[in-house]
Amino acid sequence: MAPTTGKIDGSILLRANAEMMDQINLLNEVAISRWAIGRNSVAYEKNDSHTLSLYLKGGDTSYRADQRSNSGAPGRLCLMPQGHASHWHIGDKVDFVHLYFSDAFFKHYAASYLEYDARLIELRDVTYADDTVLQHLLTTYFAQCEAARHCASMESEQTLMQIFNHLICSYSAIELKNRTIKSGLSDYHRKIVRSAIAERLQEKLTISDMAKLTGHSPYHFAHMFKLSFGAAPAQYINRQRIERAKTMLGTNASLACISAKLGFAHQSHMTTQFRNIVGVTPGAYRACLKS
Repeated sequence: MAPTTGKIDGSILLRANAEMMDQINLLNEVAISRWAIGRNSVAYEKNDSHTLSLYLKGGDTSYRADQRSNSGAPGRLCLMPQGHASHWHIGDKVDFVHLYFSDAFFKHYAASYLEYDARLIELRDVTYADDTVLQHLLTTYFAQCEAARHCASMESEQTLMQIFNHLICSYSAIELKNRTIKSGLSDYHRKIVRSAIAERLQEKLTISDMAKLTGHSPYHFAHMFKLSFGAAPAQYINRQRIERAKTMLGTNASLACISAKLGFAHQSHMTTQFRNIVGVTPGAYRACLKS
């Protein structure tokens, strides 16, 4: 998946006359919205993000057109993978929360923190699940986002990672345990490349440098890296630098010092890349951490 850094479009339900009560974009590739909708018929298809939905009030007379015997209720969850299409009958007023997150962002988390091959990360289509753990995590995340408003707090980012981890463990479309996959980098090569990147973020890493660690040609390595990590090497490394920058912004280090230690050409380069991925400048993110 080639990562994109555009903001999530949360307006899809406006076309169905739903009322957006609130929308918070704390990260460029993640958004959370609270909605209210009355009796209606809704066609849902979202191509820029996955959708995790939680009914807060109502829903007992609502159902998906191809699952008429399966009705909603407060506390029930739906998971609609990116590109999913479905039709819904809304029998009465429903209040609900939608969490939107791009496939690129989700797979980066799985490849970076859980060390999965990105090609194994695929979410199931789920309708009206009773999952108290995920319900608690999503309501907690929404409350944390409401409190932060303008940029993600450390707590909200940790909760989002817990949501992702739960989705991968409980709602994966592919069995992950002991699963091997042909082509791409081996588990061993993914591990040593990931470690090398983490240890050398301050350097100007090249594809040739990383290819030598695996014994592949630069061309072949670049192709296999993108298959396994879901992003081109430069895009993956840039994301890792931004994640490290977020941690360093919690210290007293100057922005110039942070940009130099993370291998950015100059401070303005870091600022541009940070804003593209996080949605705010490093200075604004630091101010949020201190508030």
